[in-house]
Amino acid sequence: MKRLINTNFTLFAVGRMISLLGSGIQNVAIPLYILRTTGSGLIMGTYAFAQLLPQIFLMPLGGVLGDNFNRKKIMIMMDVFSGLTSLFLAFTIVNGDLSIPLLFVCQIFLSSFFSIFDTSTAAMVPEIVDKDKHLKRNSIIGSIDSATFIVGPIIGAAIFGLAGIRIVFIIDGISFLLSAFSELFIVYKPHIEKSTRLSFEKTKKDILQGFSFLKKSKGINYLITFAAVVNFFGIASISVLLPYIFIEGIGFSDNQFGVLQSSIMVGILLGNIGLSVISGKLGKKQIVTYGLMAEAVIFAIIGVFFYPIFTDAFNDATNILFILFIILLIGFGVSNAFLRTSIQTNMQLMIPNELRARVLSAYSFSMQIIAPIGVFVAGAFLEIVPYYHLFMFSAIMIIIATAIFLTRAPEEALDPGLTKAREMEM
Repeated sequence: MKRLINTNFTLFAVGRMISLLGSGIQNVAIPLYILRTTGSGLIMGTYAFAQLLPQIFLMPLGGVLGDNFNRKKIMIMMDVFSGLTSLFLAFTIVNGDLSIPLLFVCQIFLSSFFSIFDTSTAAMVPEIVDKDKHLKRNSIIGSIDSATFIVGPIIGAAIFGLAGIRIVFIIDGISFLLSAFSELFIVYKPHIEKSTRLSFEKTKKDILQGFSFLKKSKGINYLITFAAVVNFFGIASISVLLPYIFIEGIGFSDNQFGVLQSSIMVGILLGNIGLSVISGKLGKKQIVTYGLMAEAVIFAIIGVFFYPIFTDAFNDATNILFILFIILLIGFGVSNAFLRTSIQTNMQLMIPNELRARVLSAYSFSMQIIAPIGVFVAGAFLEIVPYYHLFMFSAIMIIIATAIFLTRAPEEALDPGLTKAREMEM
């Protein structure tokens, strides 16, 4: 049985890695193609909107599908549809040119397929691994995700520069189909005996049931509230404030900025690798606690070094300041991996199998909606508040949220296993 589980997880992980690598290659090549072809920021922004919007609003639907149909079949179908769409784009290119409107339409489909794929695979993980290996397996998946986010764009830019957009779509299409092929061999017992026939009313009811479960679970409520605060202030700081500070405030070069941005992903990769090693040695509660405290402290330290009194002191030694920020951002990425992977694991364990996909999709939807609001607010306040004060305010809010969470959250939010163990003892 153990051998079967390991084989299943390996097939699952390999399929996900191939699929995400193809997406990473495409996600950097398409923007490059649009900018090289049109030179229009408006068209680039429209593409980003077309890519993001389906992922947000189809998450709840993806959860309903994942709970009412065979999750393995959904995963395979989404990879096949994505592969065929990419190959279709490759063969519509005439004389090296691709229709921009057609690209946008296909991107909406690709984003929709990915949203449903991601929701179903997240709900499927607890079904193919032992509970005591759950955190370790999630950390491995997190490592794969981080590695593809780092390597995919590099490969995509290189392929686009050397061979053009057609080859990018062909490689992307083949990668999706290879992913689907590897997933065929997963031995999987569906969580339902037979697929449900969905109606509009049932779909609506199932979506609302996912959000309802979020409200009823005290542990998940604390996780959502905390994650909402961190997403609001943290993503705004990373997406809006960091680029502004590094480029406009401190004056790092474009290449230096690229290294600094990738440092976070390198840290997340290292953190997930480390988490897979120590997951059997430390309890979930300890890992979440250490991750929370480290992330908040590192975020505050980064904020301190943004103040002019420190940046001015490094005027003649900008390389030292650059290296310092690399180290801090890698450390932030490591702590974020400890925190994010552990919280995701706890969420998966707290949700019943038959509800897992729609509840996880409701959670993701809630987080995705909050992030753009934080980004918009941060951009607006940059016009009236010095960037170093704004970043430090975000760091302080994250510290306060962390302190409240650690002192008031129920034990199941930190480690669902503790609550269940005590219930069994009683």
